[in-house]
Amino acid sequence: MAEKKVVVTEPIDSNGLEILKKETEVVYLPQLPERTLSDEIRDAQAVVVRVAKIGRDLLEQTKNLLIIAKHGVGYDNIDVEAATQKRIVVVYTPEANAESVAEHNLGLMLSLSKKICTFDRMLRQDRLGRREDYIGVEIKDKKLGVIGLGRIGSEVASKCRIAFDMDIISYDPYVLKERTDRLGYTKVEKLDDLLRESDYVVICVPLTKETTNLIGAKALGLMKANAFLINSSRGGIVDEVALYDHLVKGKIAGAALDVFSTEPPPADHPLLSLDNFIATPHIGGMTAEAMRRMAITVAEEILRVFRGEKPKYPVNPQVLA
Repeated sequence: MAEKKVVVTEPIDSNGLEILKKETEVVYLPQLPERTLSDEIRDAQAVVVRVAKIGRDLLEQTKNLLIIAKHGVGYDNIDVEAATQKRIVVVYTPEANAESVAEHNLGLMLSLSKKICTFDRMLRQDRLGRREDYIGVEIKDKKLGVIGLGRIGSEVASKCRIAFDMDIISYDPYVLKERTDRLGYTKVEKLDDLLRESDYVVICVPLTKETTNLIGAKALGLMKANAFLINSSRGGIVDEVALYDHLVKGKIAGAALDVFSTEPPPADHPLLSLDNFIATPHIGGMTAEAMRRMAITVAEEILRVFRGEKPKYPVNPQVLA
């Protein structure tokens, strides 16, 4: 299998690289600044990609490409339709970072509730003022609204139920009520109902045509004044202009975003000026454990395809038929 060429666009854990190097020729672009993806992809059989864009124009240049392996969960940076038309299978790593992203969501929830980042900034800037002006709230026994009850949403819900005795409200048209009933969650058929009832709203859905600007001015207007919004899924799901307006006017208590419509957000982004807002630079899934699992998963998926076996996590399984 040594003749197969794999292009890796961005840094990945060394465990994945070692698996690939045993059986393929690996072109690791992070260590080859003089070489470009557009040049290397032409005769490659596989590409490992994190956030680099794999569009139709790039795919049209390929001659032998068999597989695009997404190192992560969201694959909106890959033109799956174009890949499918060229009979290129796209795979991803849906199970590799669920734990890390779920934990990150809990960290943001706790930070918002206890105003940890606010106090940190005030101490560093010598503007603490009266401590009594910044009283936090407890998470215990509150209502958590989970938008999207997939792997990450399910992990968030489970952890919050077990750790904080939270009541779970879920909105996911693709999840049967029988499952939520079995888990003891409340399933709502309308997103509006979740937004009205929840003390915390956590977004766990991919970016699609249906979810773009899912949380805009109207949706935010339905939330409680003491509610918190957390999004670590994808930028573009939350209308950032509307979110700023609701935060600055105190229409919701606080928000945290790990993802933005432009990444990284510019330093003068209006949201970054607010004390009731927390930002992290799309690092929810970036733990040592998750990075290792994602790298190993993409390497194993590529080798399966090279051997003529079916991959475990295809995005476009119709290509395999």
